[in-house]
Amino acid sequence: MASCYEITFLPVGKAISVNEGTTLLQAARAAGLLVEAPCDGLGTCGKCQVKILGELNIPGEIESKQLGNLLAAGVRLACQAKVIGPAQVELLSKHNDGFVTLTEGQSTQWPLDPPVHKIVYKRLDSEYDQSDLAKGIEPLFPGNYPGILQELSDQYKQGSSANAAIVKNEKLLDWHYQPGQPYYGVALDIGTTSVVAALFDLASGESMGVCSCLNPQTEFGGDVLTRISFASKQAGGTQILQGKIIAGINRLLEQLTTENQLHSEDIYEVVVAGNTTMQHLLLGVDPSSLAYAPYQPVFTQQVEVSPATLGLAISQRGVVTILPSAAAFVGADIVAGLLAVGLHHDSKTTLFIDIGTNGEIVVCKNGSLVGTSSAAGPALEGMNISCGCRAEQGAIESVSIADDGTVGLKVIGEGLPKGLCGSGLIDLISELARCGVITASGRFAAPEKLPAALASRLSHIDGRPVFVISSDEHICLSQKDVRQVQLAKGAIHTAMNLLLKEIDICFEDVDEILVAGAFGFHLKPKALVGIGLLPHSCQQRIQFVGNTAKEGAKAVLLNRHASIEVQKIGQKIKIVELSLHPEFQDYFVQALAFPAISQ
Repeated sequence: MASCYEITFLPVGKAISVNEGTTLLQAARAAGLLVEAPCDGLGTCGKCQVKILGELNIPGEIESKQLGNLLAAGVRLACQAKVIGPAQVELLSKHNDGFVTLTEGQSTQWPLDPPVHKIVYKRLDSEYDQSDLAKGIEPLFPGNYPGILQELSDQYKQGSSANAAIVKNEKLLDWHYQPGQPYYGVALDIGTTSVVAALFDLASGESMGVCSCLNPQTEFGGDVLTRISFASKQAGGTQILQGKIIAGINRLLEQLTTENQLHSEDIYEVVVAGNTTMQHLLLGVDPSSLAYAPYQPVFTQQVEVSPATLGLAISQRGVVTILPSAAAFVGADIVAGLLAVGLHHDSKTTLFIDIGTNGEIVVCKNGSLVGTSSAAGPALEGMNISCGCRAEQGAIESVSIADDGTVGLKVIGEGLPKGLCGSGLIDLISELARCGVITASGRFAAPEKLPAALASRLSHIDGRPVFVISSDEHICLSQKDVRQVQLAKGAIHTAMNLLLKEIDICFEDVDEILVAGAFGFHLKPKALVGIGLLPHSCQQRIQFVGNTAKEGAKAVLLNRHASIEVQKIGQKIKIVELSLHPEFQDYFVQALAFPAISQ
């Protein structure tokens, strides 16, 4: 039987007893503490740093490579350090409540005609017209039927009957006894990184507020593949991830209802747009089949489920509508985004890109939609980067380099910088490539070939070449970081190139390029072409359309015809699988290079 030892976590002062051989990451999770690990324990991101005093295993190659001189100061990676005796653990990474994401996006206008609405029954000679009442008596969820009929029976026994009901497309959700009582719906965007919820009055279409949070599942991985791995390999992993996202959504719902002094029971529909993995996890469906060929989703169709089955804090007689996906990695967030911008009706040749942990791409040509995806990983969003962080207070979101080599930083919250978020990272690498600090191959240039102000920022930390960003050398860009960005942008650029080739066009034939998503909105056209993600000739045709996933969910929430349209779009997209394309590797190698210096 394994020995058991007490681990105390500081500064919270929480103690837990765990078996010998347990990693500190496992111990922290068992104690209910958040230690974010974007790589979910592989040791590749280096983000789960803790400071220890006590008995742990000897650091291995992974920790030695990631931590270098920090090991001598008692710093370990929680995912690699294993318990062999009692220990005190100081949590170095702090959860930042200042997480920033984009909540708005571009959208075409739909008239107000919500599928969830109220029916008020008319009296005829002091009785309700039974034929009128029957219009709303067929329940959306047959399992609710006995309870609904019993409630109606109770009303009759009391000498009255229901005078109003909440229905979705004429199928009953709930008897409603006060015709003047308001009722609401929520448009929900579940992203890999962030979750956005927007509340609407379904009678008037009025926006009642919007709020957002970091997706709580990021604790178990920064990208969908890492979470799929956790779900499939960890006992009960799918249910753990489902519980995390449900709890996060409920916190957003509580915030919205509290701010508006509303009752959660008056929310009757939540419309969800998320990538295919997020939607599987929301429903508690094992997403393992998405991770290997033929990349088969368990479901792609639009689904309606009772909130009671999920534990969502809205009316238990309401409905949760999961929007349709097109494929394993072209999800409902993209389908909803296409609905929002009206791309399926566009006569132009348009390239629609959602840049994030997974690069999703759709081309519209002559009314036809062709889509694909490419795994970019979390690097472009600032994760898996040595000094990377999310878009939160203290994150460097923009970088500029003047002619004299002076480096200018814009920090979220205007305080001291704590790290590089995705937009700041792309800005920095674009600027360094423009100034010749980063060569076309991605390597740092020789200092003697650079202006003195830039040459002085090239240094070595633990034997690794870095470009120093902050004056205290706390924030640096390493050669490995540059390589991570190269791989991510190379994968997305290759996917775009091959997709265009598949339909016999090139970048010059594209009339407009729409960049969607919270991350994409904070990028600059100049930076996108500066790192070679898009050709320089495209710079003037790039438009940022914001959080179109939420806008698409909003359209479906407020207009019943939009619900029909979004399903048609999901079925209309022709998916091209590029991972096995014979030219993929050749295109990918070419796409790794940064553009030639242009002053």
